[in-house]
Amino acid sequence: MNNVELFHYLLLLICGAGALTWLAERIAIAPAVVLLLGGCAIAIVGKRVPDMDPNLLLAAVLPPLLMSSSFYTAWKEFRREQGTIVSLVIGAVTFTTVAVGAAVHAFNPALPWAACFALGAIVSPPDAVAAKAILQRHPLPARLVAVLEGESLVNDASGLLLYQVAVSAAMAATITASGATGLFFTLTLIGVVVGLVCGQAMCWVLPRLADPMLGIVVTFVMAWASYGIAEAVGGSGVLSVVTCGLVLGVRQHRVFDADMRIKAKATWEAIVFVLDALVFILIGLALHGILARVNHEGAVLMAGLRVALPATAAAIAARLVWVFGALWLPGRMRAKRAGREPWSLREAMVLGWAGMRGVVSLAAALALPASFPGRDLIVFSTFLLIIATLVVQGASLAPLIRVLKLRPSLRETMSEHEARATTFRAALAALEEIGKRASGLERATLDRLLTEYRVRVTANENAHTSGAERVEHRARFLRVELELVGVSREALLGLHRDGKIDDALLHRIESEFDLEELRLLRLLEP
Repeated sequence: MNNVELFHYLLLLICGAGALTWLAERIAIAPAVVLLLGGCAIAIVGKRVPDMDPNLLLAAVLPPLLMSSSFYTAWKEFRREQGTIVSLVIGAVTFTTVAVGAAVHAFNPALPWAACFALGAIVSPPDAVAAKAILQRHPLPARLVAVLEGESLVNDASGLLLYQVAVSAAMAATITASGATGLFFTLTLIGVVVGLVCGQAMCWVLPRLADPMLGIVVTFVMAWASYGIAEAVGGSGVLSVVTCGLVLGVRQHRVFDADMRIKAKATWEAIVFVLDALVFILIGLALHGILARVNHEGAVLMAGLRVALPATAAAIAARLVWVFGALWLPGRMRAKRAGREPWSLREAMVLGWAGMRGVVSLAAALALPASFPGRDLIVFSTFLLIIATLVVQGASLAPLIRVLKLRPSLRETMSEHEARATTFRAALAALEEIGKRASGLERATLDRLLTEYRVRVTANENAHTSGAERVEHRARFLRVELELVGVSREALLGLHRDGKIDDALLHRIESEFDLEELRLLRLLEP
């Protein structure tokens, strides 16, 4: 397959991803599951399926997805739940590695211990891309979302350390406990430092760029650059991208202007949608190369199942055991003394069940040396485990949330209407001061602005304090405004059709209507 054919093939995959995503929405199944199964179907029936370099997949696709996830991470909740996140990142990953290794060796005594633990390390960290794809469609308590997203963003460092230790042991390389600890801290420290430097560099560069599209390009380039630089100097590329995204996310409100923020959000959403879809299709397509290596002999397939089934059961069970044994139960015991709200049983069940694996595990398995003992079985088992966790856990997560009736917790902060009323009240106070200073504004203009802001303050205060009736009254008012925007747009298009305005003026005024329509639609969201 030449470069042009590969390009056309990728275009067809993107079109197929769009169709499968539409199908998933129609049948109310997580798109990640449908995309994965679609990729498997293509891999089985397709005659010409290109083999994807796992390192290229990680370097090209993963950094933008990690950057997007970390950029929108709720930083305050992340810091508040850092103890739980660390417990999952280090404790749960290590416990899962040991549990999977022991279970696989128990059913396959001929497989070396190092190979069993290598498989455990490969599948121990849940995947950030998979977690985001499954969880973003379900409203959950804020701290549960913060823990799941935070864990999936930073747990690859511990999984990678255990992976490297197991590979070194299997290849007869000497590695000590102190050397392993040093490797872990080296990966973490270098990755975080590179991410901080890249994030600070972006925060310095972006405000100095006049063209917003150039700024958007810089954000993408920095996602790939922070990953590549960290990997080149011996650090964790994943942690580097995550750190860079967190820095930019915390400072975005000072770094981006309104124009860049609107355009960047639209651009990133479109590209992340395509990359998200491609990731799961490419995971499915990997089945083609895996089957070509392990062959279709029944003995090989049965051997793969003897490895995959205990590994999958152990990986799922180990996470549940860790969540309930190391987080939920101790949390309830400490809460009685500290007076803090403990994790509820329903939250713990969702936290334990949301352990989907994805592209990072597959890439790590495919990157094993060719001479690694049991390599084909490990790759095949990893693929089956990814399929099982995404299909079984991913598809059942939404029904589980509905059965448990898990909903976002009650607000401990201002409601949206209260916050809007406060911000408009500040603007109103400033406007009244402007009027007192007898500025150059005409009195009629000043009175109109005062009236407009008083209406905004009153509408949001009423919606906050007066219950559902006032909220519905405000919504009817907004719908009328939305209808008027539509009428204005049709009038503008009529002027253009009649040749009374040119294209440049059409686009300029229409963009203003678009922004106003987006504002009204956002206010009408439940």
